[in-house]
Amino acid sequence: MTLCLYLISPCLGNDQHLHLLRPQLEKSPRKTKGSPPQPHKSLSNMSTDVELDKSWPLLAEKGRERIARYQPHDRHFDEQVQSSLNAFIDWLPEGGRESIARDCIKATTDDDLYQVFENLFTGLAIPMQARSKPPSVKDSPHPYRRDNVETIAGILDKSNSREHDFHSRCLQRDSYKCVITGEIDFDYWKRKLGKPDGIAFSPTEGAHIIPFSYASWENSKTSSHDRAKAWEVLYRCFPQVRRAGLIVNNIHDLSNGLTLRRSIHDEFGKFHIALKPTEIPNKYEVKYFDSFPLSDRRLLPESIELKQAKDAQRLDLPDRVLLDCHYRLAEILNASGLGYIIEQHIRRWKNLKVNTYNAVIREDGGSDIGEFLHAGLWQHVMG
Repeated sequence: MTLCLYLISPCLGNDQHLHLLRPQLEKSPRKTKGSPPQPHKSLSNMSTDVELDKSWPLLAEKGRERIARYQPHDRHFDEQVQSSLNAFIDWLPEGGRESIARDCIKATTDDDLYQVFENLFTGLAIPMQARSKPPSVKDSPHPYRRDNVETIAGILDKSNSREHDFHSRCLQRDSYKCVITGEIDFDYWKRKLGKPDGIAFSPTEGAHIIPFSYASWENSKTSSHDRAKAWEVLYRCFPQVRRAGLIVNNIHDLSNGLTLRRSIHDEFGKFHIALKPTEIPNKYEVKYFDSFPLSDRRLLPESIELKQAKDAQRLDLPDRVLLDCHYRLAEILNASGLGYIIEQHIRRWKNLKVNTYNAVIREDGGSDIGEFLHAGLWQHVMG
């Protein structure tokens, strides 16, 4: 398989110039369970900008100055543009924050700046929270970003399917318990342990850190291209995720999984809770955001250490890079308010889909046509 590779230029002010490399690569062999993801050469060879420490303060200042000049003008999410773009600059890691700051600076019109926001909103924020059908991703206003999408499309395999043993493998590694609450998996407690008294148990699930929706799409050229757009935004904002080699065909790798209590999984997917890496390997601060239930927060730990079960030392622990990505996105979504907006629209659309079965357009004009039209537009964004 021929892969189209690109290397981001180290010239700090000209990251739009991409050097295309075209080596002949054999398709990566299917990796065995328990082995870490092996990145494509096209991903691991990509570099980010140099001298970030010297250049970043000035670049960040210029980016924020451009954002501050933005003028709302009847665009759908006008009120979220400035807070969201500032949050991306504040919380993205090195390499990602520089890319977004430059995209903002190079936006010569407010329409261009809105398109920078919209590309991040539909290409990263929504895909991370939409756990079903992938969304339609809006293009970046900058042609060199769109060129990168074609490069990413060249390394995407076909759409993946859910793996039935993902949960069981997470359980085996995590000693059959939620890594945050410590509760034993209900089925394991009942069937394997024989329902002993005095042991806390709960239904658990295998939670993907980077959502499974990134690896699943309809078998059409349009849907596949949308996935390439989403991966491009993810790699652009989080270069270390790209270097770690996460891609469609290894989305079910254990390095991308956690065993979580069902209710905690729901909160994790909404970015109400996250695991912030510490300086100690495999030890994480548990970050609880405002929307996380206070009653649960009082009972849960401030930090955790991830460990393999004694009989599962060959199984990989969750990748620090992926958990850091999830944590930073949680900060962005909560600081900007985007997370709450996405939740509202998802809930609204789900409710309308449920009610549509009995919905009838009333002859007296009492039906809220605008509600259906608005939901239809949101469905176009959500997919």
